[in-house]
Amino acid sequence: MAWRIGGKNSSLGVFIDEKKPRRKANRSSRTAHTSALVPDTPRPPVDNPGVKHPLTTYRFHRQQQGFTVIELMTVLTLLAVLAVLATPAWRTLVVRNAIRSMTNDYTLSVYFARTEAVRQNSPVTICPSNNGTNCTDSALEAGWIVFAGLPNAAAPTILQDTLPRARVRTAFSDNAVASRALTFLPNGQPAANFAGNTLRVCSTEADFANLSRDITITRAARINVVTPGVCNIP
Repeated sequence: MAWRIGGKNSSLGVFIDEKKPRRKANRSSRTAHTSALVPDTPRPPVDNPGVKHPLTTYRFHRQQQGFTVIELMTVLTLLAVLAVLATPAWRTLVVRNAIRSMTNDYTLSVYFARTEAVRQNSPVTICPSNNGTNCTDSALEAGWIVFAGLPNAAAPTILQDTLPRARVRTAFSDNAVASRALTFLPNGQPAANFAGNTLRVCSTEADFANLSRDITITRAARINVVTPGVCNIP
């Protein structure tokens, strides 16, 4: 703000300027002060193979970490011990399941043949078959069929065809071809020529003879399953 001393025509033309002098900003100090308050941010690593950056080196070393030879040998040793301990139990489980499956499936097929004979009011036969079309002179583990008709039927109607089984071997106590076939009459009773028979189911490995089972079918077609503890197949 300016003030003038004297009148309009006064010779004292003195002006008093009360404006305060402006300070020039010290850019260098302000920059230094600002930079002191703002923390330095890490710069990304330079994509230059010739320049080594701390972050790049750290990531490289982290990716190269792995197992030592001692650690690897320790893990392999533990796996080998577990495999040795688990192998016998696994073999026993597989053989037991094979024998149990064979026993249950044949028993169910006998019941199925009896039910179908009553339902269809006609003879139904169950017998060993390795071709799935008619009765054959084969072991039961090679497969069996259930069909409508008598055992000597030329082209019977197949009601059930069971595929071959592995890990088991079978034999009937009366192993004649005629005795291995079981025919049910419309009244649900076996044919007159059936005197009863026993199916023996064993493992193909002698070490598991204690898992063997015997399926006894009486003259009245009653089924009894026992575990003899030995394999009765010669």
